[in-house]
Amino acid sequence: MSTLHSILIIDNDVTTRSAMDHLIARCRRPIELSAAAVTRREGLKQLESDTPPQVVILEVQSIAQGVRDVSAILTANSQTMIMATSGEKRPDWIRTLIRAGASEYLTTPISADGLEETLERAALMLEQKNGAEDAGGKVITVYNPAGGMGTTTIAVNLAAALAMEGRMTALVDLNPFSSDVSAFLNLNPAETLNALRETGRRLSAGRLLDLMTRHGSGVQVLCGPEEPGVIVEFAPDQILSLITLMRGQFGVTVIDAGGELSERNLEIFDGSDVILYPLLLTLPALNNAKRYMKALNQQGFDPGRIKVVVNRYLSLDSINVSHAEEFLDKEIFHLIPNSYLELKKSIYKGAPLVTDYPRSPVTKALIELAERLLKEMSVGSH
Repeated sequence: MSTLHSILIIDNDVTTRSAMDHLIARCRRPIELSAAAVTRREGLKQLESDTPPQVVILEVQSIAQGVRDVSAILTANSQTMIMATSGEKRPDWIRTLIRAGASEYLTTPISADGLEETLERAALMLEQKNGAEDAGGKVITVYNPAGGMGTTTIAVNLAAALAMEGRMTALVDLNPFSSDVSAFLNLNPAETLNALRETGRRLSAGRLLDLMTRHGSGVQVLCGPEEPGVIVEFAPDQILSLITLMRGQFGVTVIDAGGELSERNLEIFDGSDVILYPLLLTLPALNNAKRYMKALNQQGFDPGRIKVVVNRYLSLDSINVSHAEEFLDKEIFHLIPNSYLELKKSIYKGAPLVTDYPRSPVTKALIELAERLLKEMSVGSH
């Protein structure tokens, strides 16, 4: 586990700062802790230094000020982990600060055991983030909050197209509502994401590969739960651990995701190199896309990582591409033409369209999409 060596305590109360400093000094793990305890004004100024702290323990007395402080800390250094502390036990405060970018929310007074456990979690998350950066594989998440946009269709066929390009490719079904990947590929997995409940936070590479099912296209698939309505809950460090292991084992990992901008999805996006956002050229779909593009920007995601893909494109659509780009204030990255009959047949057969209909215009568009993404991410063979 990585050692935390730089912790900044921002708290205006000298007694609280002293108590927190004392608690940190008593921690057994991670070892070699050094901490500085300062007022809010001094703390925010220190963040401008060339060696920003790994962790900031931030006192929050006002939710509005707390959100501004979290934003200021992350602006100074996006890699700093923030632990917000407050005497307030209100769930809306917790949700707001976590969504603003805080990694943890601790209710004061904080016990020595509680603080030590939180710092251990921070060290583990730091290790996983560093591991994700060091591992060579790339991660593409295909996401739309609503159904009917072709998210799973694109994820399945993109993964197959990447495998056809000679990449070691994984496909992960993290869509909390549909879990349709296994149906699209006619798979009957021996194990699914459900098994991660028993695996715990420390997921090994060997156990990960045991959970995956190989498809005839060459794609290794981690299927979603088959039971209706079952949603596998993840701790933030479990998502990081899963993505880090995927990067280490596969050249490219494609994630099928959906639902609102939950902490779960934000963690997935955080670990992704590219977020593909499929949509149809309809006014409701464009309105929804505009809202979510704005929300993702507010969450601090680089707009360049978000690629809009028009699915089921028809040149005679009443809304054309230039109108869509003007409305979204964003370039459309790729177009996938409409071919409903071929797609329906491929799903019925449990085979990706790109392997079963090699001459289809949709296949051509999906292979071009795979090639563009590989070039965009500068992926070599792996």
